[in-house]
Amino acid sequence: MRRAVVAFLALFVCLSAVEARAQVTLGLKGGLNLANVSASEPDGTDIDLDSRTTFGGGAYFQTGLGGVFALQAEALYTQRGAKVTDGGATLDLSYIDIPLLFMFRVPAGDAAIWPILYAGPVVSFETNCQLKGEDGTSVDCGSETGDFFRTKSPDFSSAFGGGFEVFMGRYTLQLDIRYTLGFVNIDETSEGLAGSAKNRTWSFYIGLGRVLVP
Repeated sequence: MRRAVVAFLALFVCLSAVEARAQVTLGLKGGLNLANVSASEPDGTDIDLDSRTTFGGGAYFQTGLGGVFALQAEALYTQRGAKVTDGGATLDLSYIDIPLLFMFRVPAGDAAIWPILYAGPVVSFETNCQLKGEDGTSVDCGSETGDFFRTKSPDFSSAFGGGFEVFMGRYTLQLDIRYTLGFVNIDETSEGLAGSAKNRTWSFYIGLGRVLVP
């Protein structure tokens, strides 16, 4: 018990002594998404879908919370959706994501590269939904010819991941991998035909920030 208390106090002292880095930072980031949809029929039968590689990017604002903690708000344009396995059809979704990430920097002393871990809620507002055929034709979701699939917005998700933050004087470089888990059934098809469809996205981002207040 005594050893546990001593270890806890030592950890607390170490964390308290770590200098807060990049207190206020504004930056841009972008990268690739591996997007998919966890879907099922109205009777609960799973629908087999393939992921699609898409783009995501936008801006972020980070403020330090003292020591090794920080809060990062982002505004990202994110493409999602999925491909029908062996069917050639594609569900093309686009959102404006607003993540609010609570960040923990793993103490690395005077090193320029610090590992980071983070998690937080995401609100996503749909900007586009299309169903595309293998022949290149497309139709808007919920239109007269595409009424068999309507979507619901906003979507609410949780994002969690990690990576590295590189400190370069007045600039910072972020390299991160995150997984965004959608909670909302975005399938709002009419006439009792709605099944279940929830967004699932792996993202690989690189960001460059400018330290406004060191």
